[in-house]
Amino acid sequence: MVGYIYDPIFTEHGSQEHIERPARVEVIDAVARTFPLQHYLVRKATKEELKKIHEAHYVDWVERAYEEGYRFILNEDTLLTPKSFEVASYAAGSAIPIVDAFAKGEIKRAFLNLRPPGHHAERKTGQGFCIFNNIALMARYAQSKGFGKVMIIDFDVHHGNGTQDIFYSDDTVCYFSTHERNNYPYFTGSEEERGEGRGEGFNINKPYGDYCKDEELLQLYEDLPSWFDFDIVLISAGYDLMKDETISSAQITFEGLRALVQKILQFAGNKPVAFLLEGGYNLDSLATSVTITLEELTKDEL
Repeated sequence: MVGYIYDPIFTEHGSQEHIERPARVEVIDAVARTFPLQHYLVRKATKEELKKIHEAHYVDWVERAYEEGYRFILNEDTLLTPKSFEVASYAAGSAIPIVDAFAKGEIKRAFLNLRPPGHHAERKTGQGFCIFNNIALMARYAQSKGFGKVMIIDFDVHHGNGTQDIFYSDDTVCYFSTHERNNYPYFTGSEEERGEGRGEGFNINKPYGDYCKDEELLQLYEDLPSWFDFDIVLISAGYDLMKDETISSAQITFEGLRALVQKILQFAGNKPVAFLLEGGYNLDSLATSVTITLEELTKDEL
């Protein structure tokens, strides 16, 4: 059985006029309901859990920011609305029921239909539509449940600077990112950023040039670190690398995406694997992309 997380709470942040709008998770949920998935209830992260991945003063600031008159974080791309703290806390915390289900052996695969997304949120601040780092909280919680070594794969067209920042000195989490070189956040994601201290070599960036096509992207995934003896695989699933998206030049087709998901699942083997929603803003393309992902995740179920 494949696990699934979604709740209408995820539509209660932001604006339908913003590119990262509530309709994103609604179209995905419509797709998900056509598959045989095991639905799990959402769970709100506590402030103590959030402070395991973010600096305490940042978590406290987000909690009170809207009431104090703030309407965005850093710049206007990352909105703060009346329920942003609550919704972002649910987005991060809802990884926890999936990890618990993995630990109990109830499921081996999952798709988490969450928003706001998370991979740009660094220790000390959110940015790039992201408030809290959902996949980072999932990784830390997984470790507390016995999944000591965590593999994170990020195929969003934008570099996950936040995830890199949180685990940069950590040799228990291996971060592998493919992303468009000349795109947000612009100043992170080079091949030279390999981690530091004990984490050196456990941060792997594979940037690509403009107008990347299927073959080039898939070739980068030949370098997935088979040497890392992981216990669980978590994927920042950003579908903004597709050719019908407008905020990148990447030209990935639906056939290419299917091959990518297959490569990741083959790499994961029999270890638990979870896809967490990050980017993807063309609603039609997003729905088709998630359909392909769920087809591959549930292939043995159908």
